[in-house]
Amino acid sequence: MVNGNRPGGLGGYSILWAGQILSVSAARMVNFGFGVWLFLQTHSAFDLSLMTGAAFVATMLCSPFAGAAIDRLPRRLTIAVGDAGTVVVLGTLLVLFHFHGVHVWELFLANTLIGVLVAFEVPAYSATISLMVAKEDLSRANAMRTIADSVQNVVAPTLGAIALQYLGIDVVVLIAVLAGAVAAGTVFLVRIPQPDRSDACATGWWSSAVLGFRYIAARPGLVGLQLTFFVVSMLSVMGWQVLTPMVLLRSGNSELAAGLVQTVGAFGGVVGGVVMLLRPPPVRPVRSVLLAVLAYYSLGRIVLGMGDGIFWWSASWFCSWVCMPFLRGNLDAIWQVKVDPAMQGRVFGARQVIDNLALPLALLIVGPLADDVLEPGMQPGGTLLAVFGSLVPGGPGGGMALVFFGTGVLGVVVGLSGFLVKVVRDVDTDLPDHDALPDLVTTPSHA
Repeated sequence: MVNGNRPGGLGGYSILWAGQILSVSAARMVNFGFGVWLFLQTHSAFDLSLMTGAAFVATMLCSPFAGAAIDRLPRRLTIAVGDAGTVVVLGTLLVLFHFHGVHVWELFLANTLIGVLVAFEVPAYSATISLMVAKEDLSRANAMRTIADSVQNVVAPTLGAIALQYLGIDVVVLIAVLAGAVAAGTVFLVRIPQPDRSDACATGWWSSAVLGFRYIAARPGLVGLQLTFFVVSMLSVMGWQVLTPMVLLRSGNSELAAGLVQTVGAFGGVVGGVVMLLRPPPVRPVRSVLLAVLAYYSLGRIVLGMGDGIFWWSASWFCSWVCMPFLRGNLDAIWQVKVDPAMQGRVFGARQVIDNLALPLALLIVGPLADDVLEPGMQPGGTLLAVFGSLVPGGPGGGMALVFFGTGVLGVVVGLSGFLVKVVRDVDTDLPDHDALPDLVTTPSHA
């Protein structure tokens, strides 16, 4: 099929999106299966955390160089390599499972390699959207990405548990291999324009890796936007980390309650994504993002901390997920509109590094804070309960509920600050769009 006969625009992107839904859902099933398998082998929560951390560190360290590669190579190739590479890694594990089983170190290595591939795949996919989709459809295209994330959180753990119990870990891996192969194949069914790669190819690898950070630093609006949402991400991770233990402690260790809250929340992400798809794109996307931040932290964090019972936890978590497409979809659209397509691989790679730093910082803060300070203080007779007891119920899980309340208040402050700081509030109007340089997107990709 010649490139000119391949569908492009939002229709072509929809084909990629369908493949990604299949791929990320299967990958989520595999992650769930690997976690269960590893814990049953080692009975160590530390090993499970270490496996996840290895992939995370690999992604963070490789992202700047992956961004440089994305701008040097055909976009079609960078996406396909990410999907195909994952297929190869999982296919190797499948062979090992079938013939002699998998050792723990092999699973660690495989997860680390997948982390390296994610460093390429995520920014390449995001940078490709802005080449395929018209500017007015970018928010919708990014909302579709959040729907894919939400769908896999709704269905993958349940399907993964069923497949793991009745079919075995090797069948779960086989499903992921087939899904990844389909996702890689969709890349060759659509038309993907190609930005000019001459500047990226003329720059050394180290200089290219650093250039994404310099590009952001030279634009105060992008710096303000990145710093604002670094804080937003860090506060959000703190809530994610304590949700399950809080629900378990407050519900008498009910795994059903913990799972139900998670599922209802992820369903909210699907609802929010569909609503965003049906709405016209916002005139001022940065203000839509900041309003979504305010709703996210007030309804999805403060209410959750103050609530007592599965109805309130589920409703609040649902609201937080509903806000995510409006927050992430419009935020990504701003970056895709403002950053030169020829620079997007390097810039999005730099963004990925900065965003990923929020995770370890949040975990370093919230774990000791909740266990050593907030939980004891929110028990009967505790000093914090005397101060916050009228707002946040005390007892088991009370300190973690206070994490939600506190991060919710701070998140609202961050959202309001975004409206007050002009460099953030007006970045969508003050910073020129990349299409002021129309010669950047010129040649189709024949990769």
